[in-house]
Amino acid sequence: MTFGERVDAKQDLLNETDDTILIYIKEHMKEISSMTIQKMSQDLFVAPNTVMRFSKKLGYSGFSELKFAIQNEYHPVNSVTLGRQLMDMLPGNIVKTLDIIDMTQVEAVAKAIHQSRCCILAGVGDSNYFCELLGKNLRCVDCSVQYFIQIHDMVYAVEHGSPEDIVLIISARGQNQRLLDLAQKAKAKGMQTISITHMKENPLAELATYQLYFWGEHRTVQGYNVTDRIGLMVLIRLISEIFWKKYSFT
Repeated sequence: MTFGERVDAKQDLLNETDDTILIYIKEHMKEISSMTIQKMSQDLFVAPNTVMRFSKKLGYSGFSELKFAIQNEYHPVNSVTLGRQLMDMLPGNIVKTLDIIDMTQVEAVAKAIHQSRCCILAGVGDSNYFCELLGKNLRCVDCSVQYFIQIHDMVYAVEHGSPEDIVLIISARGQNQRLLDLAQKAKAKGMQTISITHMKENPLAELATYQLYFWGEHRTVQGYNVTDRIGLMVLIRLISEIFWKKYSFT
C-alpha cells in the first residue's frame, strides 16, 4: 500500500493537525527522507509525538518507516539498500530513538555542560547506572562531575551548588516526584537543567532548560519494571562522543 493509499484509507481518522502534517509532507516529498522529526515539528509548531501519532495512524511503526516508504516510492530500487537492511535489523527502540534525536539540541547540551562549573547528574533506580556511566565518560576529559546513589546526596549537591552549575536528570517517564522537586530546587538556585526522558510530554521536560529524548515506553511484566533502555544507552553514548570530539584537547 502506497503512502497515498494509506492516507485515503485512514482519512476519517485524521484531524486538522494531521491534515497540516500531511500537507507539509506532500510539499517536502523529495527531502523527507533526510528530515528529522524535530525539524518537521519545529516547522509545524507541534510536538514530535504528534508526528509520531500521525505516522502510526497511517499504519507505520513510526516516523522512520514513513520516511523509508516515501523514499522508496520516489526512488524505487530492485533490491533493498544496505542502509534499509541495517535499519530493519536494529531493535525498534533504537530506530525510534535515532528518529527523534535532535543533534542541535545534543550539541547545545554538550556545550552547556562544558561551560558549567560542575555537572550534577541525578537519577533514581535503573537511571542511576546511566548517570554513573555518563559521569565517567565526562570525567575522562577533565569535566567536573558529581553523581550519587542516594537522592539526599543529589539534593545536598544542588542546595550547596551555584548558578554556574548545571543539573542533568535522567528519568524514563519524567514523573518521579523526588526528581521533579530536585529540578525545582535547581531552577530556584538559578541553575540550568537538562532532562533526558522517554519521548512523551512530561513534567520534568517542561521544567528543564534543555530536553533530550529517547524511545523507551514504560512497560511492566507481572508488576516488574522492564522498560527498554537501549535507546537511552544510544543517547548517552552520543552525548559522550560529541563531548569528546568537541572538548577533548589531548
